[in-house]
Amino acid sequence: MAKKITEIEASLQEWELLQQLPQEMEGFKLCAGTGINGQILNIASYNNEAKHCRLDLVYTGETFDYVLVKSIGLHTFRDDRFFARERERFAEIVLAKLPELLKELNNGSGKSLGYEAKEMGFAKWDFWKKLPQKIDGFELFITPDKPLEYINGSWIILDYSDFSKGNQIMFLYNSFRNELFAELKKGNLPLTTDEFNARNLKGLSLLIDQKLETTLKELEK
Repeated sequence: MAKKITEIEASLQEWELLQQLPQEMEGFKLCAGTGINGQILNIASYNNEAKHCRLDLVYTGETFDYVLVKSIGLHTFRDDRFFARERERFAEIVLAKLPELLKELNNGSGKSLGYEAKEMGFAKWDFWKKLPQKIDGFELFITPDKPLEYINGSWIILDYSDFSKGNQIMFLYNSFRNELFAELKKGNLPLTTDEFNARNLKGLSLLIDQKLETTLKELEK
């Protein structure tokens, strides 16, 4: 029978892993866990505020697993390569993979968009290089030279985020459907839009030219 999440939290003081974790690595600082929130126990985290990146070590009472959770800008997702039911196994994974994981957060995974994206012409798409680094409170955070693998065959190719307000527009390429589109966040809450749906990069470039700044202003209201 699985332990209660409160029992897991109470046993953290005697867990050797928390004494073995380095205080700093790859520009990240070790931070104490924030405790229980619903079915999630935050055990500890590594934070790089300058790069808006964080790695959380958590236990989830939903599946009774220890898991690693990555935050890159306003994107948060579990790394399903590394999870364990037993805490000793989780400790082994963390100590072995921590340098690799923090490097990935700093520099991206190094993965390319894949074979399906070649015909879309990303290699010759220079439009994004002319985009401003900042638009009011928004910062250009993700670019096609270092795309972020997302979910359901999608990659984030462009991302403007206002980190202080939790507002965002991200442009995505879906390799299954060979489509380009955008998603929004306002106050960290996801929103949908079809304003940037496009079948090719030329079409997306035109839509960004026409609608980007207006969309960002709407998000700030």
